[in-house]
Amino acid sequence: MNKSILFLFILIFLSSCTKIMHVSAPQLSSVKIEDAAKIESSQEIETLISPYKKEMEKEMNQVIGACEKELMKARPESTLGNWTADLIHEKCEDYYGKSIDFAIVNYGGLRIQSLPAGSITKSNIFELMPFENALVVLNVDAETVGKLFDRMAEYGGWPISHQVGYKIKNGKPIDIQINGKPIDKNKMYKIALSDFVANGGDKCFFFEDKKQELLGKLFRDAIMEHVIELNEQGKKIDANIEGRVEVIE
Repeated sequence: MNKSILFLFILIFLSSCTKIMHVSAPQLSSVKIEDAAKIESSQEIETLISPYKKEMEKEMNQVIGACEKELMKARPESTLGNWTADLIHEKCEDYYGKSIDFAIVNYGGLRIQSLPAGSITKSNIFELMPFENALVVLNVDAETVGKLFDRMAEYGGWPISHQVGYKIKNGKPIDIQINGKPIDKNKMYKIALSDFVANGGDKCFFFEDKKQELLGKLFRDAIMEHVIELNEQGKKIDANIEGRVEVIE
């Protein structure tokens, strides 16, 4: 057989044994997910969880205190913010066993716009502070304290305890007073706050390398304890605007 014809025959044979890959257009389809409200609940599941649900509702609806008036969340200062920051300072000093210069609460950490007047339940406190944030104490230098006030002013004001006062002008803090004195560049300050902020949350990256002293308490539990203690003393939750933070032209 002619060699060229034989070569052509072999080439055709090999080509017929080779897979040819084709890129095909993707086949798209959609699956409709019904709204949760339209999905019928399983009676078996409802029966299973019913005892736990009732027990949880009973626990959460337990009245633990009372509020003198509605406490509102707002910037630069608010009654809800003042109350929360003050109680955190007070409780943290109890847990810590030492003096703490001041306490802060990041504005976004308070998850409701107001605490209602009248009876306060555990559910109200969980709504106010649903996160599992722990309380910590930081011992920081004056430069770090200055960065904190810069950040709070940038946000338009955060809740701060009554030991602190300052003004915000053009988004910057001025006239900062801590326990009635300007920031002392030679002093180390103890601050009570949540581990979320201490870990650099809400752009507080300047705290990230600072050693934290853990207090072994959740933020929410401290609030709960304070409300119960007030109630046992026959007192109601209350707070006022005191001029801790002011925005000026």
